[in-house]
Amino acid sequence: MTPELIDQLLCGNQTLVMSNPVLSVDCQELKDACERFGKSGRVLLATSGTSASPRWVILSRDALRGSARAVNSHLSVSSEDVWVCALPVFHVGGLSIYFRADESRSKVFALAGKWNPDVFVETCNSCCATLTSLVPTQLFDLVDAGISVPSSLRALIIGGATLSPKLREEALLKGWPVVESYGMTEAGSQIATQRHPLDEICLLDCWDARTGDDSIIEIRGPNLFSGYLEHRSGNWELINSLDKDGWFRTGDRVKLSGRKLFVLGRSDSVIKILGEKVEMDVLQARIESIAGKQVAVMAMPEGRAGYQLVLLAEEGVDTSVIIGQYNHLSSGPERIVGFGRVSKIPRAPLGKLNRNALKKILDSHGDESFELI
Repeated sequence: MTPELIDQLLCGNQTLVMSNPVLSVDCQELKDACERFGKSGRVLLATSGTSASPRWVILSRDALRGSARAVNSHLSVSSEDVWVCALPVFHVGGLSIYFRADESRSKVFALAGKWNPDVFVETCNSCCATLTSLVPTQLFDLVDAGISVPSSLRALIIGGATLSPKLREEALLKGWPVVESYGMTEAGSQIATQRHPLDEICLLDCWDARTGDDSIIEIRGPNLFSGYLEHRSGNWELINSLDKDGWFRTGDRVKLSGRKLFVLGRSDSVIKILGEKVEMDVLQARIESIAGKQVAVMAMPEGRAGYQLVLLAEEGVDTSVIIGQYNHLSSGPERIVGFGRVSKIPRAPLGKLNRNALKKILDSHGDESFELI
C-alpha cells in the first residue's frame, strides 16, 4: 500500500473502495451509491473475494478505529510493537493492521509481492517484528517449511478461516506464538481472540454476543458496519442487516460460555478456501448450467487450503469437458481440482442436491475414490 493510500485511509474523509485487483469494479459507481444513501466517507470491502458481483460491506473510519483500539487493548499493543502486514489490504485482516498501528503509534512493515514464507521470516527478522496476522494457509506453509521462528515475534494472530487443531498443535510445538481469532468484515476485524497461545478465545470488550437454540451468534457493538451495498435488478441497494435493537445475526454457529467463545462452523453453504469465501450453492448452480443434474461440486478437507473442490459425476458423464468449461468460468479457490464417480447423485423430491446424503456416500468410499487432475 502506497504512503498516499495509507494517508487517505487513515486521515482522509473520502469514500474508499478497497477492491481485489482481480475483480472488475466500477469504484465511482460504488462511491456514487454511498453518496446517494448518505454513506459517503466510508471504506468499502467486498465480503467475497471470488464472486463476480460481491456484496460490499460499508465501514466507517470510526468503526475501524474502534475495532483497532479494542484489539490493541486486548493484546496489549504499544508503541514499542512492530507489525508485519502479510495480508492484502482489500481484506479487513490486512487493512485493520494499519489502523491498529496508527492508534498505538507502532510501526508497520508490509510484505511486498506474493506470499513467500522465507521472505516473510526474513522481513520479521530484519525489522524485529513483534506482531503479525496470517490465515491458516500461510501458517501451514511456515510449519511445513520448518522455518525457525523469529525471536522477536510475540503473537501470530490467525484468522480468516478455521484453524485445524492438528496444525495449531504442530505450530505451537515448533514455537510459533499462535493466537487464534474470530472476526468478520462486518465487525471491522476481530470479535473474539486469545490473549496468549494457551488462553481461551474471549470476546473483545467492545462486543456483546448472544446465541439462540440454533447456536448462531449475534453480535452488537459500536464498531459494526453501516450496511451492505448489493447490486439487485440493475441498481445498487442499501441493505441494513441490524435488527431494531442493533443486533447483527451472523452465519456462524458458536458455543458461548460467558465471554468465552468456541466456533462450531458455518450455518449455510459458505466455506473458506485459502481464506476466501466460496459459496457452494452458487458453484452448484454453475456446474448444473453446464452439465445438468448428473453432477455435483463437493468440498473435501485439505491440509493447506482448508478445503479443495472436486466434481462428483454419474457414470458415463464426460468429466474432462465439464471441468474444463467450469474452470474457465471460475477463478482461484472456486476451481475444481479432482473428480470421482457415484452411481447416482442424490437429490430431494424437487431436484435440489441432497448434500447430506452425498456426503454419506463419499464417507463410505473414502479419499481413494477421487482422482486429482
